[in-house]
Amino acid sequence: MHIPAPEIFKAYDIRGIVRTTLTAETVCKIGMALGSEAVLRGVKTIVIGRDGRLSGPELSSALAHCITQTGVNVIDIG
Repeated sequence: MHIPAPEIFKAYDIRGIVRTTLTAETVCKIGMALGSEAVLRGVKTIVIGRDGRLSGPELSSALAHCITQTGVNVIDIG
């Protein structure tokens, strides 16, 4: 089982090296955790966005996919 590197979790965000510590698989696990927590709190929709880095579309797609797997809707604002 893939476990995200603990050093990617900062006080106010998540940061890592793309395709090393921050992969689509890592982002998917984070999405599942966010979605699961949203369900527990009765949240039905999560809004996601990204900056202009080339890795953004791949990682935000993985995040959105895995959040929706928990039954939570995603609004992707790009």
